[in-house]
Amino acid sequence: MAILAELAAIVLPVFFCAGIGLFWTRTGHKFDSDLVATLVFKIAVPCLIIATFGKIKLEFSVIAEIALAATIIYLVTALIAAIVLRLFCLPFPAYLPSMIFPRVGSMGLPASLFAFGEKGLALALVFFTLGAVGTFTVGAAIASGRFSLGKLAREPALWAAVIAMILMWFDISLPKWIYDSTKLLGGMAFPLQLIALGCSLGRFQVSSLPRGIGLGLFRLGVGFLIGWSVAEYFALEGIVRAIVILQSSMPVAVSNYLFAVIYKREPEEVASMVLISTGMSVVTLPLLLLYLL
Repeated sequence: MAILAELAAIVLPVFFCAGIGLFWTRTGHKFDSDLVATLVFKIAVPCLIIATFGKIKLEFSVIAEIALAATIIYLVTALIAAIVLRLFCLPFPAYLPSMIFPRVGSMGLPASLFAFGEKGLALALVFFTLGAVGTFTVGAAIASGRFSLGKLAREPALWAAVIAMILMWFDISLPKWIYDSTKLLGGMAFPLQLIALGCSLGRFQVSSLPRGIGLGLFRLGVGFLIGWSVAEYFALEGIVRAIVILQSSMPVAVSNYLFAVIYKREPEEVASMVLISTGMSVVTLPLLLLYLL
């Protein structure tokens, strides 16, 4: 019973906040997704990175482990996904970003925090930063057919990561007012992301159930297998191992649906992948945490 209570304390806040967003949309209320996305990715997440690494001091070897593992996971996932899509004659621009990049932000970060505390959050932020940069550069390039280094230079999360590395490298402590300010602003990242996730899911319509189930299972199942394999290969242990596997096993990210809408890349199909993989995570996330704890 103790493990079930611990598991509920980790999982229920995530789905409760997402449920608020789902209820909000289903009851006909308006939700400004563009404003919320701007607040989260341009202000809250960069502040969260700075505040977290301003308090939690990680060894650079640990950061390098997470960064290397995340990079390999993304590359191997991309390779396997490309092979699968080629075999089934499915277009890369529509489906490849969704299969590569999981929801390491709105679900991965709070799950890491609730399960493994602030150190777990710091490690998850390393994985998230690489994923965010990849999503809005490589992912956007695949969907649009164009690659722009300018997008990379304009990502606040990247610059926040640079500031965090400088703070750790020179062992600089933030002034209290800066730490408190960034912590306060960063604190809105989790509830806003989860509520926005619920609102997005509330607007989705499943158009192709068999394909959505198949590709949704691919994202969850292959993500776990690749994350577990990389963790085993590098002999990762403890929280580092858990965070690598957890983040790799997240469902399809909502941002991939936004790309599909913007660039007209089968948005209904991608929406079904997001919706179905998220629904599956109601079962897979508790089982995954039960395995990792």
